[in-house]
Amino acid sequence: MENRIINASLSTQNVTFKTGGQPASFEVTVVNGSDEFAAFQLEVLAAGASRSSGSLWYRLTPEVAAAKPPGGVTQFQIEIFDTPLPAFFGTINLTVRIFSPQLREERKLLVRLMVEPGATPGLLIVELPIKRFQVYPRNSTEIPVRLRNLSRQSVEAVIRFEGIAASWLLNGAERRLRLDPSSQVETKFECQPPVTTQAPSQDYPFVVNATSLDSLPTQAEGILEVLPIGFMEFSVAPQKQVIPSSGGWLPDWKSTSASFQLLFKNTSNLRQQVSVQIQGRQQRKFTYKVVPENADAGLGETTKVLLTASTKRPWIGFRKIFWLEVKPILSDGRLGSTDPATQTLELQVFPKIPLWWLLLAILALLTALILWLLTPKQIGHTDIVNAVRFSGDSFSVVSGSDDCTMRLWSVNGDQLAPKGMANSSVNTACNGRSLNPKGLLAVTDKPVATLAFVPKDQDIIAAGLASGEIQLWNVRTREQEGKTLKDRGDNTSDRVFALVFTEDSRNLFSAHGSGKVRLWKRPGPGEQFTAEDLQIIDLGKQLKYPIRSLALSQDESILVTAGNFKRVFLLNPSKPTVNQRQLIAPELNGSDGDYVWSVAFAPAPRSHILATSDNKGYIAIWDLDKCRVVNKDCEFIDKWQAAQTDIYSITFNSDGYKLISADGDGHIIAWSLTPERKLDREKSAKGKDIDSDSSKITSKINSIAEIENNQGSMVVSGGDDFQVRLHPFQKSE
Repeated sequence: MENRIINASLSTQNVTFKTGGQPASFEVTVVNGSDEFAAFQLEVLAAGASRSSGSLWYRLTPEVAAAKPPGGVTQFQIEIFDTPLPAFFGTINLTVRIFSPQLREERKLLVRLMVEPGATPGLLIVELPIKRFQVYPRNSTEIPVRLRNLSRQSVEAVIRFEGIAASWLLNGAERRLRLDPSSQVETKFECQPPVTTQAPSQDYPFVVNATSLDSLPTQAEGILEVLPIGFMEFSVAPQKQVIPSSGGWLPDWKSTSASFQLLFKNTSNLRQQVSVQIQGRQQRKFTYKVVPENADAGLGETTKVLLTASTKRPWIGFRKIFWLEVKPILSDGRLGSTDPATQTLELQVFPKIPLWWLLLAILALLTALILWLLTPKQIGHTDIVNAVRFSGDSFSVVSGSDDCTMRLWSVNGDQLAPKGMANSSVNTACNGRSLNPKGLLAVTDKPVATLAFVPKDQDIIAAGLASGEIQLWNVRTREQEGKTLKDRGDNTSDRVFALVFTEDSRNLFSAHGSGKVRLWKRPGPGEQFTAEDLQIIDLGKQLKYPIRSLALSQDESILVTAGNFKRVFLLNPSKPTVNQRQLIAPELNGSDGDYVWSVAFAPAPRSHILATSDNKGYIAIWDLDKCRVVNKDCEFIDKWQAAQTDIYSITFNSDGYKLISADGDGHIIAWSLTPERKLDREKSAKGKDIDSDSSKITSKINSIAEIENNQGSMVVSGGDDFQVRLHPFQKSE
């Protein structure tokens, strides 16, 4: 056998190609039979065809192979996409020439090509030499497009640029080109994104399509990336504040805080969320409240954040000046920090009693001091009460407050009395005020925003905190049950606004300021809730939708969320991540600053009667039976003006025919309903105020709860006056 320094073989010696159809291909295997490194190249010649047109009807992969050592194997693929002889059909002899720049020898192999007529005579290929482009808003970039005519006929082609707004393309989104046989042309599309507010920084995929009458359509895909540009402008109005804000002859003892308006103007093309961090050596002397804690800054918008700084003022002394440094934190830091990066605030704090007034008031102060020493300390909360709940036996009440405490009260007739003392050694609330240990159930490290008793174990109560955490406490032992629940994926203080348990006590739904509903589970009664199987339903992903209230129907077939913009969503508790539906009605049309504050289901086993209250003082009644089915509208039953201000809390009585509301002016009103759940305008067109004149409340009520016993009904309330009150009233009322 003859020794060759180039050994080669074909995958097949007969190849069939149909014009206008899929390319035909075969393989050539080359073995380096020499004793040195060598690279190999291929050339295909067709009998009867000119040598100069060889590469226009076939494609070779690879075009040039890497050098191989002795014995090395190189695999070539030859793809035929057009006939080498125009208008010829039949058998053509192909010669595959194999050679090497390093070796003197070459090999030739013979292949028989059968050309058959096809249905489509032409073949176009559109290509993007560059797949990804980057551009700033209001700048332009050229996107080159290459079009190849692989056939032996002239082609009229149309190229269309799709996927990006036509207004971004300066010279139009379409090109018409004529291509000669076996030729290629290039064209360009000039793209210019608009101003930053209309061109958010992100990837914009696009497609270039090429079509003609004589060939199959073809396309190429690319990405236009709009780069981030601009900055977040940061200012404060005013930069100097005084505590107390107003002066006068009489001292202002109560004022302990001052507010600054932080303004963030987003001139960039990045959607941002802004939070603030207080820095400086003197920042520990104050407590802070930021509203909102995480502010959304849209493109071109100016977002306002209210920063309230509170401190304990000395009774006497001199004016003190404090400097606080406010540093904004941006959710997207690609453009750096705000401009400027920080702002310095000046806060002047005056004593409660000026020195010049002290001499005139010394006798009154001594008298007040004696009275204060002789009067027992007030037992109760030292800040706003956010939530009140009856225990299942109606003998106890638990309340939660912004002072980071929970208190336990016993129901003695028509009065509340503090019950027991906490195991905690903490004697100061988070607002800096001293704590009376009587009736103290627990001390948390953040304000208590909402409460809910565990249905199967009335000794356990869940507390939702302003930090986004949930704690469970045993009201009998005054010890925390299990670990604090916290979403490990949440790096913010996602305030808990509402909690609701399923009747079997194995599922806990929590509603948050971010618009998320979190579902916490535990294996069984008596076991601990964990975050292992946490489910998250994000209703605020694309909407600014803090959820203010939750309600679960008695048959647990509907979970209702309500909050900003008067949005009310209906969820399936068993499948909360699917079949989410918004309750749409003219009564629920709202803008920024409109809220549905509270929702409640009538407590009948198969009832789906829902009540809602809003910031305009209206109560509305709905029947959700029909709208549980897809494409069915919910039935609107009735609506009435129940107050001249916000109604923050509503609840049904046990039979579902009386509705109780609490508003921002301190009114607690019972409304009688007809069997159809409409307002009984003959009995209570204006409702029944359940407060007596002696206990009239004048401040905002945040939460109420109702329970019935043999003597009648009792309502417990908590509000901005730091008080927890019991309001008995007869069933006949």
